[in-house]
Amino acid sequence: MKHAFGMKKTVLAAAVAAGMIMPGMAAAEISGSLGISNMYFWRGQDISNGAAQVFGSLDYSHSSGLYAGVWGSSETDTTEYDLYVGYGGALGDLSYDLSYISYNYPNDTESDLQEVILSLGYAGFSAAGYFGVGDYGHGSDSTDNKDNYFTVGYSYDKYSVLVGTWDRDEDDTNYTHVDLGYALTDNLSFTVSKIVDADDGSEGYHNDDTLFVVSYAFEI
Repeated sequence: MKHAFGMKKTVLAAAVAAGMIMPGMAAAEISGSLGISNMYFWRGQDISNGAAQVFGSLDYSHSSGLYAGVWGSSETDTTEYDLYVGYGGALGDLSYDLSYISYNYPNDTESDLQEVILSLGYAGFSAAGYFGVGDYGHGSDSTDNKDNYFTVGYSYDKYSVLVGTWDRDEDDTNYTHVDLGYALTDNLSFTVSKIVDADDGSEGYHNDDTLFVVSYAFEI
């Protein structure tokens, strides 16, 4: 569910942390979000061909650390909705999160896929692995999803840097990108992204323009 998921998980983690302060109360919370971006930015790529993106979510979080939700977005030729469930918490200053996501494209079901995501954070540093599970698509035309994606990052105050790289099953299709971010407010953020290394068979090799992303999102 692309770039908005990080922000949404931060909101959910805050709700979980608030509940953990009072362990005697099994608090639960339902929340939502709406947002718009000047492009559909995902893992160093503009996958909406420069068209604006509108997205939103409906989320459930529990003080135990469990959460679930649905996220939807507009795209150039289709729509998307993602279903996810996960568990997050902290051990001292070390935060952790494990989740499962199903990406669904009603008008392009051959692109449907699933991932298991493990992320860790400590003192502003973060690392995450997105591990492909199941199949791309459905039925007799489906193929195994053996593609993985990894990120490392650091954030301080309103500034952030993230490096993302693919580890795909198909040879010569990987690329690495670097994102620099600035959060002007809790709702408005700016990102500059650049492909810094790409195999000649990857989309990053043929589309390595510097991207400037503006995103505005708020809770409802």
